[in-house]
Amino acid sequence: MKIGAFGEVMLRLTPPEALLLEQTHTLRMAYTGTGVNLVGNLAHFGVESYLLTALPDNRLGDAALANLKSLGINTRYVIQKEQHIGTYFAEMGYGVRPTEITYQNRKNSSFGLAMITDYAIADFVETIDLVHICGISLSLNEHSAEVAIAVAKTAHEQGKKVCFDFNFRPSLNQEPDKKRVMKERYQEILPYCNVIFGSVRDLSELLEWSMDVSSQSAKIRSFQAFLSHYQIEWFAGTTRHTTDEKKQLSGYLLSPTEWIETERYTLDSLDRIGAGDAFAAGILLGYSENWSLDRSVEFALGNSRLAHTIQGDVPLTTRKQVDQLLSHPTIDLNR
Repeated sequence: MKIGAFGEVMLRLTPPEALLLEQTHTLRMAYTGTGVNLVGNLAHFGVESYLLTALPDNRLGDAALANLKSLGINTRYVIQKEQHIGTYFAEMGYGVRPTEITYQNRKNSSFGLAMITDYAIADFVETIDLVHICGISLSLNEHSAEVAIAVAKTAHEQGKKVCFDFNFRPSLNQEPDKKRVMKERYQEILPYCNVIFGSVRDLSELLEWSMDVSSQSAKIRSFQAFLSHYQIEWFAGTTRHTTDEKKQLSGYLLSPTEWIETERYTLDSLDRIGAGDAFAAGILLGYSENWSLDRSVEFALGNSRLAHTIQGDVPLTTRKQVDQLLSHPTIDLNR
């Protein structure tokens, strides 16, 4: 199965050695974004992967394009226009100090300014079998939201699979009345979707869907009612826990008839940014290869756990690494 993603490419700037911005004159550059992380990881799994996005028409855009190619991503549908790329600074946390993310002017980036007519949407959809759409594109501005919905609609009409990740960012949704606008956009795109990544909060707070969480069985029934309403095949997500001051992660995956939830795994976290995208990549690998729900969510969570141990957003994991973690979790040296 050929998998594509529509999403923003961002420039990540990270001080070295967990330093604060006030402590350094050096920043590490990396090109990231949900779509990049997802299809970059899928390319490492041997999946033919494509990205639909817009980059600046300058040296910065050229460098980003070269980086995408180095990850194994097919860039045939990447356009270059305008002069700006969205950026963010990642001050890496340590111990009780959390990682601090500071975004810069994403709305006026090349991606944010690109219109429907700039993209070869029909050709892109014809090429791929499944498209992943990040919810951030619905939040960024009207242009990116319009393109995202058009991609989903076109894919649905052509019988292609559509995956949507809520990926809600409060920093992009602070304007008055934005909650109402976002709810309308979610309701417009969901009928085209087959696979969803989200949480109880996404459904109850963003969509205002009635969620009964009084018990596990009631919660499952609420989720499955949502799936039935929108004719969704799979709904997946992760849950973070803290037990005895230890960070833990679990995953869940459900269909209209089945619910699978993993055990909680203790995390050793070097860099958690992009770990959610690693989970999504694992789920989509299982979906595309007709795996069982149980195998898919265990592989996805293993992939996410490994991504926590890799510096940078893009999960540079392989099938062999994930399989080894799942079958021989105590191995700490390969020779």
